[in-house]
Amino acid sequence: MAPQLQILSNVIERLKNVKHDITGYLYGVMYNNTLTVLTFSINISDNIEANINHTTLQLHMPAEVYLCGVLHIGHCEEKLPDAFQDIDITDNPLFLRYMHDTLNIEAYFYIHLKLESVNDVKIINEDDIRREFIYIRLRGSLPLIAQNDNIVEVLEESRKNIASGKIGIHFSSKNAFLFNHENNLKDISLREILDISDYYEGTTNVKRGIIRPAGVVDAVNANILLKLSGDRLSEDRIKYAPVLQYVKRPFNSLECNLFIDTLSLVNINVSSMDLYGILVESMCRNIKLVERWFENQFQRSESSIKLSIPIHFKPQGFGHLLTVVYPSGYTDKDTIEYRESLHKILGLDMTKPYFRYGNAVKFYSDSQTDSILINPHEAISRNDDIINSNRKVKTVQGLYSYHHYMQDNFDDNGWGCAYRSLQTIVSWFRLQGYTDIPIPSHRTIQKCLVDMGDKPSNFVNSKQWIGSTEVGFVLENLLDISVKILCASTGEEVSSLAPNLLHHFQIQGTPVMIGGGVLAHTILGVSYDEVTGDAKFLILDPHYTGPEHLPTIVNKGWCGWKSKDFWKKDAFYNMCLPQRPIRI
Repeated sequence: MAPQLQILSNVIERLKNVKHDITGYLYGVMYNNTLTVLTFSINISDNIEANINHTTLQLHMPAEVYLCGVLHIGHCEEKLPDAFQDIDITDNPLFLRYMHDTLNIEAYFYIHLKLESVNDVKIINEDDIRREFIYIRLRGSLPLIAQNDNIVEVLEESRKNIASGKIGIHFSSKNAFLFNHENNLKDISLREILDISDYYEGTTNVKRGIIRPAGVVDAVNANILLKLSGDRLSEDRIKYAPVLQYVKRPFNSLECNLFIDTLSLVNINVSSMDLYGILVESMCRNIKLVERWFENQFQRSESSIKLSIPIHFKPQGFGHLLTVVYPSGYTDKDTIEYRESLHKILGLDMTKPYFRYGNAVKFYSDSQTDSILINPHEAISRNDDIINSNRKVKTVQGLYSYHHYMQDNFDDNGWGCAYRSLQTIVSWFRLQGYTDIPIPSHRTIQKCLVDMGDKPSNFVNSKQWIGSTEVGFVLENLLDISVKILCASTGEEVSSLAPNLLHHFQIQGTPVMIGGGVLAHTILGVSYDEVTGDAKFLILDPHYTGPEHLPTIVNKGWCGWKSKDFWKKDAFYNMCLPQRPIRI
């Protein structure tokens, strides 16, 4: 029987951005006779040098996400049986054809050497994925002892040991253990083992202060347990005395711990027996990625071999996570060739970073230890007067952190609002991977203005205000970007600039600082009625002095939509619009 077919809506949206005729491959997860397509790659000939193709790309996917089909975008010619040969997740690989001119998708399963049309294709969203599947993040370290550059062979041996069942899994939140032996709990699902309702709350729950921004991911944490004791000696082996051979010669040796950080995307009803195999597969994928980077370093004859570190990413517009391994100490400049190859094979924008260190995904369990809220505006419900048919709505693209009065044990109440807005903007550039500079303190901002000659020396450590012009100077100096300034002589004129802000959020997507004769704020979005000219503004208010409590911030209007009356009629306003740099 042919499987049921689901396609993540993110796949459809990404297909629209591929403007030329080309072939590619599909990746998805198969469970309970349902194939869920999560992503795709395209065939790029110049990716050969980077050693990334449709099969090695699978190593970057969470365990359980496999190569599952072939993709044709536009009018392409290819022998399908040959293209299907690398697909082993299913006996019935998928063939998907997408046409640019009609935006139409045709789906077929390859059954008994014939293409059978799929009449019922279900398009799902990320919330649907979260209702069925959950990420498991498995971490730990493996001892690595090698000599004379036999690191790859040692890693291959480690993979064999892991695949043979010489590890255990510990879910610390429930103190549950998973082993590869007959005492494993049978016929018990992951939902039952972990009481999965504790993890699954949906995407947003403002009443409990829970927020799941697009770049913050839920994952069940698990730890790797290593089997340290050896197997019981067989009778044949204990008959012989050990033999020690001593050879005196120089050699290079390496002894360290290899950090493992894997992802698996599993159905919440998967059995414990199957779950163990999935987690083992995730470790093997992780180690294979590490092997590839070691081989790359050997080929380049690098003077010192660096251990590799797994990092997880969720590029904007993707509905799933990817794992990339970089050698420790490599900078974004060192990884640019590899990142370019990933962009090309995944059909990503070549003008925006997606796999820099700053783009690394934030996990919800980790973010709870961070006092700074991420993207509080995503907890706000849009009402009818914001999203009616006559209105155009655009908001900030990507992630930022909310900076406001009294944070960092620093009292700037009454004078630091523009500084805090500037910090929010810098956080956006950090979280989008454009910079790795730390969030600047008030003193750093003041010293920057003094050093460039805009302020006198006694400005440092003062409590003097700054405005949008000074914010622009600091952004240009610290981030090496450009800014644009919009001016309104009165509060009533701010609404007339709404079309400019719409264009800014659509093209640039950065937070906007607004200040002038009165208090400073951060604009995160705009809703503009093209018929009446009415505008509403999504405001992040830096004047908040309380704790990082999302319900208070949202319900009390510290982050929310404001009408044109929010701006004082007798005050002038300047807006600083940071421009997104063109780079990957």
